[in-house]
Amino acid sequence: MWRGPVAQLAETGPGALSLRAVGMTVQSLYHYFDSRDALLTALMADAHHALADAVQAAADGSRGRPPAERRRVTTEAFRDWSLAHAPEFLLLYGTPVPDFAPVPGDATGEAALRLAAPFVDVVFDGWSPAELAALPLAPGAEAVAGADLSKIPLPPGALAFFLELRARMHGLVVLELLGHLHPLQDVAGALFAGAMHHMTTEIDERRAAAAAQLRSDR
Repeated sequence: MWRGPVAQLAETGPGALSLRAVGMTVQSLYHYFDSRDALLTALMADAHHALADAVQAAADGSRGRPPAERRRVTTEAFRDWSLAHAPEFLLLYGTPVPDFAPVPGDATGEAALRLAAPFVDVVFDGWSPAELAALPLAPGAEAVAGADLSKIPLPPGALAFFLELRARMHGLVVLELLGHLHPLQDVAGALFAGAMHHMTTEIDERRAAAAAQLRSDR
């Protein structure tokens, strides 16, 4: 990743990012980027890929270990990368950059989707297709069944549950980065570990319920 732009992100935030102030000549940057928005688009794609690489490495490195252990190490990898690369993380998930328009045809969406694959792998490690299909949609969420599910190929109930879990993990990290966990800010790591333990217990309970439902349907 370009260190000049990242350094300016850390110092001033993405809204103040400019080609003229990132520690390289304007002519040099214009060789690669036509505008500030093109630079921001490239930074976002790069950050998405770097975060996905860190989580994918944790998922791959834990393969063959108990599912609960795999979930622990991958969620820790997500949090560790986010804390170590706060400017990049907040560029992706923080306050939208004023007047930013992504470059048409950019690859940021595809890069962002890469993060789903390792989490799907570890969240549903060991589940059968029938168990995934047996996860019901919560009352009120029936419209999910009519959504385009091609990007993350899970049955509707499984996808809704997966996104809910990700939102809980993601939300804790965002609150920690922004300093909003008072009075538990100083023990944010322990709070996160406890929440992830609770989450993996819930996943196992949902699988047991799905398996029981399948047995009763036979």
